[in-house]
Amino acid sequence: MRSFSERDVRRHYDLLQHGRELGLTQLKVLDGTHILGIGLFDTEDDFVAECRRYNGLGVLYVGVNPRSLRLLKDLGGLRNRVRTLFQEVVGESGIDHVTGIVVPGRSALTERANRYCRDTTVLSERALFFPMDEPIPVQDSSRREVQERIAFWLYGDNGRPAPPLTHFTRVVGTMAPDGGWLRRRTRFWRYRPYILDGITAEILKAGA
Repeated sequence: MRSFSERDVRRHYDLLQHGRELGLTQLKVLDGTHILGIGLFDTEDDFVAECRRYNGLGVLYVGVNPRSLRLLKDLGGLRNRVRTLFQEVVGESGIDHVTGIVVPGRSALTERANRYCRDTTVLSERALFFPMDEPIPVQDSSRREVQERIAFWLYGDNGRPAPPLTHFTRVVGTMAPDGGWLRRRTRFWRYRPYILDGITAEILKAGA
């Protein structure tokens, strides 16, 4: 099996819905828990090229939500290129929009969330990817409320938190960390390029 699938990397990028007007796509290269490099991308071709360049040198992760364009003021050197860095440079204040939610499985989900599961993509780690049909804007004053509404939509009132807005997921189509001499790559368990109509409005009403 080839260790890199450009088709799947592009599919993953498209699922994220990180339009240029929304922000940047963060790519992070890890060796175990250690960061090797970080890049911020506003073009698909550059994102794919850097995934190919670093494939097999570390495990590649992509931010689920776009990172704010404001970051380029201080981090312009990371634009469309992975640079050697050893610590994270983007916190939750660097998220201006929610375009997707990734959860580890459906067993604890509410009935509302479960209704969408058959049309969701299942990523390489069997995690479910819920794409928003409309981006959810996030400001400092609304950050906590947005996270609480996402948590309530996903899990109800059992106190389980939503994934962090800065959540990462492994880039599908790149070399698996345990690829070994076979150089296996990660693959979608199920690919569904569907827009989930009404999901954003449901989340914004959750817990209201």
